[in-house]
Amino acid sequence: MPAHPASDVFSAATAPSAAPVSFLATVARELLDRYGSGPLDELSDIVVVVPTRRAVVYLKNELAVNLPVGAPLWAPRVAAMEDYMVELAGVQVEEPIALQLLLYDILKRIDEHLDFDQFVGWAGLLLSDFSNLDQNLAPTHKLFEYLSQAKALERWDLEALPEKSRAAAHSFSFWDQLERVYRELQRRMKANHLAYPGLAYRLAVEKLEKSIQDPAAPEVARHVFVGLGNLSRSEEKLIRLLLNAGRAEVRFDADPFYLEKNSPNRAGQHLRRYFEKWQLPLDNFGGGVEWLRGRAHHVRYLGVANPSMQGKLAGQLLAEARRQHPDATVAVVLPDETLLLPVLHGLPPDEVPDYNVTMGLSFQATPLFNLVDLLFEVHLTGIREGSQETGYGVPRYHHLAVTKLLSHPFLRRYQQWQDRQPDEPQYHGVLDQICREIVRLNAVLLPAEELLKLGAHHPLIEALFRTWDNCDDIIAACNTLIDLLKQVYADQQGGIEAEYLYLFYTLVKQLDSAFDCREQRLSVRSFRRFLYEQMGRTRLPFSGEPLADVQVMGLLETRALDFDHLIILSCNEGVLPAPKKQQSLFPYDVLTEFKLPTYADAEAITAYNFWRLLQRAQRVDLVHVLPGAEGMKSGERSRFLLQLQNDLLPQNPQLTLEDLTVSVAGPDTEVGVNPYEGDLILEKDEEMLTSLRGVLERNISPSRLNDFLACSLRFYFSKVARFHENEAVEETLEASSFGTMIHEALENLMRPFEQDARLITAADIPEMVRQAPAEVQRVLRQEESEKHARADEGLNHVYGQVATRLVIRLLESLTAQPDLLPIRLFGLEAELAATIFVDVPGRAEKLAVRLFGLADRVDELPDGRLRVVDYKSGLVKRNDLQLRGYRDRLTPAEAVDRLLHEASSSADKVRQLWLYRLMLAHTAQRETAETAILSLRNIDEGLLSADLSFITDGGQDFVATSEELVRKIVLRILDPAEPIRKTDDFTKCEHCPYRGICAR
Repeated sequence: MPAHPASDVFSAATAPSAAPVSFLATVARELLDRYGSGPLDELSDIVVVVPTRRAVVYLKNELAVNLPVGAPLWAPRVAAMEDYMVELAGVQVEEPIALQLLLYDILKRIDEHLDFDQFVGWAGLLLSDFSNLDQNLAPTHKLFEYLSQAKALERWDLEALPEKSRAAAHSFSFWDQLERVYRELQRRMKANHLAYPGLAYRLAVEKLEKSIQDPAAPEVARHVFVGLGNLSRSEEKLIRLLLNAGRAEVRFDADPFYLEKNSPNRAGQHLRRYFEKWQLPLDNFGGGVEWLRGRAHHVRYLGVANPSMQGKLAGQLLAEARRQHPDATVAVVLPDETLLLPVLHGLPPDEVPDYNVTMGLSFQATPLFNLVDLLFEVHLTGIREGSQETGYGVPRYHHLAVTKLLSHPFLRRYQQWQDRQPDEPQYHGVLDQICREIVRLNAVLLPAEELLKLGAHHPLIEALFRTWDNCDDIIAACNTLIDLLKQVYADQQGGIEAEYLYLFYTLVKQLDSAFDCREQRLSVRSFRRFLYEQMGRTRLPFSGEPLADVQVMGLLETRALDFDHLIILSCNEGVLPAPKKQQSLFPYDVLTEFKLPTYADAEAITAYNFWRLLQRAQRVDLVHVLPGAEGMKSGERSRFLLQLQNDLLPQNPQLTLEDLTVSVAGPDTEVGVNPYEGDLILEKDEEMLTSLRGVLERNISPSRLNDFLACSLRFYFSKVARFHENEAVEETLEASSFGTMIHEALENLMRPFEQDARLITAADIPEMVRQAPAEVQRVLRQEESEKHARADEGLNHVYGQVATRLVIRLLESLTAQPDLLPIRLFGLEAELAATIFVDVPGRAEKLAVRLFGLADRVDELPDGRLRVVDYKSGLVKRNDLQLRGYRDRLTPAEAVDRLLHEASSSADKVRQLWLYRLMLAHTAQRETAETAILSLRNIDEGLLSADLSFITDGGQDFVATSEELVRKIVLRILDPAEPIRKTDDFTKCEHCPYRGICAR
């Protein structure tokens, strides 16, 4: 790709020196040179405004480091932009919860029918919109007028529908009253010297404008704005007012790569506008120094298999960096803040003993938030059965929500503490006891009183499951929960769990105080919204050296800072930049009409922060998740990585770019291209072979043989190790139970004919059809007899109706196909078996292998031969009973080979029919006509048989040839050279009960 032509403005750009100086160090030196050589108080008279509080710390340090020896000076006032604007406005920013309650009081005076639960759904967005339009100095009267007229146009179509006209009128009256709400909210806040953030910005600009225009006012201090990127309209006006008054300087940090006039890169979108609008010299925008295109950078793209690997990889990259460049500054940048804990857990303490975490841990990323979330899930997913007049009644909680809650680590730690209390033996193991009883009773929905009884009315169980009707009940439960849990951590001073509990206590106390004096009590859902909003804003601070060489931070916190080495995680679309979401109640056309920020501006801000951060970095590791990873909406690389590869790389011959795929297997794993290895392999030693022979001698079914061919490890788990799945509550019929229900119903309808040795004829079908619904319901009630879930409610009712319809369709299909009637039953649920003797190398005696299976139905045909009919509740088509390549005219030898080795769904069914035929021949000592499948979802195709003629293509005896083929499978199972291992076909793992053991 050819380099972009440089504009005239940047034609004199110069390459930076080999040892880059950070942006803030350069600014500090300039400030000391300009203001540090004059009167003693000249430097202290200026105000330096930077983007973040983190930049404040770094700039103050650079001023101290670069101060000439023996030259004492008063430091200038250095402030973050947001803090400075609030200070200048002379107000206090109100807490969001108090702000929302004030907004509700104002709206309630306008619309007395306003529902509080609906209000909390959009109140936060409305306040954000108010703040946004104030921060960007929007002409509010024109905006609200435009908005009201736009909504009036929408109203026309809705009013054409009489049944919606009243709701529409009520909805759109909200937009007509919006300006009145906005004015009243501002009036009340100004009266108390309060503000929301955007209002503070507007007030700050108005105050500065009056001060500059007032001749009697003191002269405004000189301001230096450093490292700012995108500016809101209020920030723009503030700087413009000071520039026009000769009381401001601006120092942007930019690069010609994205600042050139014709650059397609959106990182310079806002800075290009300031450059043209304010007519500032190039020196104010970085001086045209080519950081990105004019110096060496070593960039690595590191693809990982799943998001959770990023924390481990970050730790290894950091350890590598400290070994190779111990004096370099390193930043681990997290565009996705949820990765903070995985990154901290992945840091190697020996190689990275000192680091600083600047972003703070969101309370929503803590285990305690997960506990609170599970608690709300229990109460909000439960159902109430009781009075329809009051809406209250006896709650019943879903078993999954209850067991998830009781399995939480915080509660498990509490149980361990409780078990150590000798004076309360009745409470020992209380959580385990409840979980066991839920499974034993197969309780799907548990009444609250029953849960309290199972928990022996322990205070913890009372706090968790006592009925919630409003916020008072929630606050009481949370306070009890905090008091109980803090006993566990009372002896762990400084433990992080105790910090979680203290933060949670302060949040609950704050909400209790906010709602205590209100007449209307919040519903459970409304309280949860308020609580979660508070949790989302609350950060657990980390202590550390603010200027440590290793920093862990969010992307926004990197503004104006520089590092030698960058490790940026989550470089995927949808994270970097964030997805396009309009977080506003205002329509997009209103935002664009009045030049309010949209998601396009947010993307440009992210682009600037990313590219500016890369300018002085010598080494950059960009970690991204590969396509197909679980938990990722998209595995696509970030557009910034594509721009770097396709735009910057061709323009910078000194840029080295490596594209690597990595795996993180352990602490010694190096970054690089690593093949997938480390599969779980079990060698067949003598002990293993003895166990396998025992399995074959006891009995082995066609399904288990299919398991071995599909995945020998699954066969080992089920038949050798005999791993059983944990018992669990079945709230609805599983797929196997559904099929069993249909089989039992058909068996019960046909059993009298077998017992009386009567033929089933066309004349018998109507009566069997009439009995079918009752028979299915009887079987269904039997299936559900020990369960709390009822057979006549929910999905079980639907399953019963579907099963009835399938049984009736099957019976009716018999009369539609005359060749199927009459039926002479030879057996129902007939046991089939065959013993085959196998010569095993190294053994003197032959191994007696016992095949075993149950045939749903065995018919006796008029010519005396037998037919096995296997019911399948799923969909089976005729071509599903053909070996792969059958239509390509496989040779008999090729077909036999696939029968013995192939692990496809079709081969499984063919193998099953083949072995049924063999076992029937052994059991009945009679020739078998055929084995067939009857698909209950494909009844119209009738009996579906597999073509097994390739087995006896040369005129061989079917039984003898089949026994020899079985011997080959057995010898393969007992072959010491073929280990037990995972399948290579991941589709086999989707529904495998053992996938958690083998990490699939």
